[in-house]
Amino acid sequence: MHQNIIIGSIGTYTPANQINNSFYINHFNSIGVDVSGLLKHLSSETRYIADHNTENVITMAYEAAVKALKSANLDPTEIDLLIFCTDTPEQLTPTNALLLHDKLHTTNANQIFDMNSNCISMLSGLDVASRILSSNSRINKALVVGSFMGSLIASEYDPVCYSTFGDAAVAVILYKTEESYKRGFIDANFKTNTIIKDFYRFPSCGFSQIYNPNIDIEDKKLKSNSFDMSMICKDWIELMSSLCTKYDVDKHSIKQFFLSQFSKPEIEKTLEMMGVELNKYTFIGNKYGYTGLTGPLLAYNEALVNKSIHIGDYIMFCSMGAGYNLCAILYKL
Repeated sequence: MHQNIIIGSIGTYTPANQINNSFYINHFNSIGVDVSGLLKHLSSETRYIADHNTENVITMAYEAAVKALKSANLDPTEIDLLIFCTDTPEQLTPTNALLLHDKLHTTNANQIFDMNSNCISMLSGLDVASRILSSNSRINKALVVGSFMGSLIASEYDPVCYSTFGDAAVAVILYKTEESYKRGFIDANFKTNTIIKDFYRFPSCGFSQIYNPNIDIEDKKLKSNSFDMSMICKDWIELMSSLCTKYDVDKHSIKQFFLSQFSKPEIEKTLEMMGVELNKYTFIGNKYGYTGLTGPLLAYNEALVNKSIHIGDYIMFCSMGAGYNLCAILYKL
């Protein structure tokens, strides 16, 4: 018998306010910057932006979590573990996990915490939750939420972040079950290289200077510098190929790849370099913009809705966090 860690359900939330490229093209044209070529290259078309007066990462996570619980036909009291993944937290103290725990009434989830590894936070959270479920006999069901409100932290003068970010939340329920065959979470693989540690910084001034009145608010927000992503593609391939080799999975038998949703060309370049067919990925960045840590799971949900994946299929998640650190997860439905 195999103890399997399974994705039982998924819930997603995007704000009501949809904004298309023309808003950002006009905004940056007004300050002498052309972002039309960038948006075309990344295949961005629309994105959803939260109402900063009424929404935050906790309210968005709540909406996604309610959908996931309903889809799994679970009461909140059945959740044993709650992990809140975000790099745009509403609070540092108390944790966002605790505030969501209170809002959801997950009264039996006594192990709760926030996680941040930037844009791989949710993949990292799924890995950690799977390990805890596997090793702790008292924990049978986990709720892993990812919530990203990039529109709030991006500088209006940063053409990459401000024009591409969208807001979204995803909630996933994991559970363990005994079965006669192996499926679900297989394994994860990570790599960290700090060579671009200075290319994305928030707060740009650091928390030690966050209250400094002499620093303009836009200079406290997230700012980015461009870099060559070709090295990322090579490292993604190394991580994914290593998992395939370790578990004797032919790369061609992987039904779908759910990679970082920042750039469609980089997804295709990665699969081409890997020698994998280009009909084996799902891209949702054109509809949702770049939603950080939630992107690969939004793509996974899209594949479920479109019936692109089925029970028995192998799938691969892979993404990159600022700095950079990478994560790949091999999973079997």
